[in-house]
Amino acid sequence: MDPEILDVECPKVFENVFHEYYASLCYFANKFVHDQEVAKDVVQDVFISLWESSNKFGNLIALKSFLYSCVQNRALNYLEKRNNREKANRKLGEPAYEEEKVFCMQVEADVFKEIFVIIEELPAECKRIFKMSYIEFLDIKTICKQLHIAETTVKTQRRRAKKFLRERLKHLYPVLAFLFF
Repeated sequence: MDPEILDVECPKVFENVFHEYYASLCYFANKFVHDQEVAKDVVQDVFISLWESSNKFGNLIALKSFLYSCVQNRALNYLEKRNNREKANRKLGEPAYEEEKVFCMQVEADVFKEIFVIIEELPAECKRIFKMSYIEFLDIKTICKQLHIAETTVKTQRRRAKKFLRERLKHLYPVLAFLFF
């Protein structure tokens, strides 16, 4: 995106922002509300508000910060309206969402965004089998039946996909270690 002033009233800029951040914002919202459909609604509401506003942003960092803050606020408002704030806090074992925890959730959402971008770079059949196996959680036999292919083909494609992803994502290993350990 252009480092100059970002005018989200421009349909093309808005569309680019939407495609760039929608998935990671949904992931981020879901960390609060623990419901994918509600998370999508929260993010959609934020984008509708963004479209209806006359906001201009000095740079991409300001826009990203604005989007994450809005999603966080809307998600927390949703929890308050449903009287789930105490339940969510008990689940997390904390009295409130701490700034550090929110930062980690943002980083985690960004990492998953990058992972999904790289998954899309896989060759078509390899990507299809990888998604069926690791995103839809289908077992090898089910994939074989659905695609009418041999079990060895599924195993080979999965192995290729994992090798490709390992190679392309090795720069994220320190971040992943920070997030998950």
